[in-house]
Amino acid sequence: MYLVFDVGGTFIKYALMDGDGEIVEKNKVKTPPNKPGTNSGDFVETLGRIFDECVKKEKLDGIAIALPGQIDVDNGIVYGGGALPYLHEARLQELLEKRCDGTPVALQNDAKAAALAEVWKGNASDVDDACIMIFGTGIGGAIIKDRKVHIGKHLLAGELSFAIMGLGFEDVDKIRPVEGLGVLESYDKVPYISSAHGSTAMLCHKYAVRKGLLDDDVTGELIYKNASEGDEVAQGVLNEMYFAIAKQCLNLYVIYDPEVILIGGGISAEPKFIEGIREYVDKIKKISRVYESIKLDVCKFRNDSNLLGALYNFKQKYEIAV
Repeated sequence: MYLVFDVGGTFIKYALMDGDGEIVEKNKVKTPPNKPGTNSGDFVETLGRIFDECVKKEKLDGIAIALPGQIDVDNGIVYGGGALPYLHEARLQELLEKRCDGTPVALQNDAKAAALAEVWKGNASDVDDACIMIFGTGIGGAIIKDRKVHIGKHLLAGELSFAIMGLGFEDVDKIRPVEGLGVLESYDKVPYISSAHGSTAMLCHKYAVRKGLLDDDVTGELIYKNASEGDEVAQGVLNEMYFAIAKQCLNLYVIYDPEVILIGGGISAEPKFIEGIREYVDKIKKISRVYESIKLDVCKFRNDSNLLGALYNFKQKYEIAV
């Protein structure tokens, strides 16, 4: 039996899972808040207390974790930490193994864990090479090579939020860093990165600005509903997003030549999302026959994808047969 965590900015979901990825028990606790005084020790103790409870019920063969940030999977170190900056440079694998009686631990970035769920049991289970894009506040992703996540020299392979798009020659001297800016503020002030064009957070932000609404009052569901009822602003922001994502897909295709590009994230549950992207891919690919074989599909898993992928990552790290 395995203890598997999916760490978010607000909640830590956790599950007891068997070796086939079936969930035996699932629950969640609040994530230690990002505030002065919170540190990696608080985080480790939160997970450690859950371990203490679970190990009373089951013999645990390992701990698998999906979490935000750039993850050094081999050495178990977190960089950045995403919504949890107190984890930056934490040697989390070492700390948790010490806290949890030597139980082996494996870490993976959350978007890359979602991608591994597709590799193990989803819509990339029959291919060796794939690109997977996960849409949310930003754009997470993974490059899959020979059924494993390609991390890159600096742990940045698949960090699609930072792909440069929409940058004109006249903009070069106006560039400013996104560090220190809030998410939506960074989209407004640094509108060149991929997240500023293709993320669902920016979709809602654009619609709110153009309609004079508050960001908190806008959801993807509202935009799709209004678009279906003829709202031209809703239709416009959706088409802009489809166009941006289509360009990203075609660029990934000619850079890496994957067997399939998968689209995931909560918004992918809306059938019109993949339909809209495919429509713009079909329009753009008329440029050249080199794009003819591009294959797009949606991810199979959503709610528990990070848990499933984190477990598969553990099995890969410790070379456990699946």
